[in-house]
Amino acid sequence: MPTVMLLVLLLSGFVAGLLMFGVRVVRRALEQLPPADAGGSTDPRRAVSIIIPARNEQARIPALLNSLKTQSFRPLEILVVDDESVDQTARVAHEYGARIVDTPPRPAGWVGKTWACHTGASAASGDLLLFLDADVEFDSTALERIVLAHRSSEGAVSVQPHHRTTRPYESLSALFNAQVVTAVGVGRSSRGLFGPCIMIERSAYDRCGGHESVRGSVLDDVDLGRRCLAHGVAIRNYLGGKSVRFRMYPSGAREMIDGWTKNFLLGADATPTRVLLLQSIWIIGAVTAAVQAGLALAQSPLALLGAWSAVSIYAAYAFVLAFSVRAYGSFGGGVALTFPVHLLFFGYIMARALWLRITGGSVQWRGRAVHVHATGVPKPPKSARIS
Repeated sequence: MPTVMLLVLLLSGFVAGLLMFGVRVVRRALEQLPPADAGGSTDPRRAVSIIIPARNEQARIPALLNSLKTQSFRPLEILVVDDESVDQTARVAHEYGARIVDTPPRPAGWVGKTWACHTGASAASGDLLLFLDADVEFDSTALERIVLAHRSSEGAVSVQPHHRTTRPYESLSALFNAQVVTAVGVGRSSRGLFGPCIMIERSAYDRCGGHESVRGSVLDDVDLGRRCLAHGVAIRNYLGGKSVRFRMYPSGAREMIDGWTKNFLLGADATPTRVLLLQSIWIIGAVTAAVQAGLALAQSPLALLGAWSAVSIYAAYAFVLAFSVRAYGSFGGGVALTFPVHLLFFGYIMARALWLRITGGSVQWRGRAVHVHATGVPKPPKSARIS
């Protein structure tokens, strides 16, 4: 009987993994931005204002600004909103040809990024607003493809960039990227927006209240998407693939730990219950598969499966993960084979975030203290339109 129960648990976890991760493999082509020649040429009358909120980004922003110079579709203007930087962000951005917008003193109740985005939108002249994080990079057709995606969706579109990794510790972000995409949704299952890259028409932005409506939210991207849905503005999300990419945490493991701690519980708050249930079942199954494989190989009397069966089940879990994580970033087969290490790191971040929430603690991010708590922005009604 214990062996039967164990097999049921492992099978349930594997099926949950297929439902969460397998869809990325099957629908990968549909979740990418449309090709640059899809649906004819991009309407040249659309004036795009690119707004880049930037705080202490002197090292990251040159790559983005360089990539914007090579676009097949030319933006009307590029605004870099200097969010109280203490480095040379403004000087560097000006040298690359961007227009610098300084943020006025931040009113009470506003988060730094939402105030910077609001300031940039107020200063922009275009009828299409494209908000970009400073660590994003485009290939030469990315802007054209985003404009085409916006035209087909008739609402707001956002892109989750492909996570480019260079150093070994960065691969520990793999499961968190999967968590973000699963929580927010892609294509017709979009439930919020991806903050690094959001395009929205000025009239739609004003109709849903813009960043002023989410001024106190640390999870402003998801909450802005909810506001869009609540006000009848369709949203659709895409994966960046080769066109839109970023390198999230180049400064070291500490930055990565703080960044994912900041995002973890906030992302969990935005995740539908059914998705959280699938994630929980998969994690329990994956941990069990790893433990049983270890016990079987060690010939422990606690092993309920033979070595061949236990290793095969472990490999099945790794196989599904190996194909899916490629959709989120430059994560190779090594991530899948060592998934217990990634689960341990995932568990550490979860425990740290929970502790900070219970104790009212905070993490330092870009020189500011960020408290880990829910935003309380209401979810859209079930009747809200999702493109």
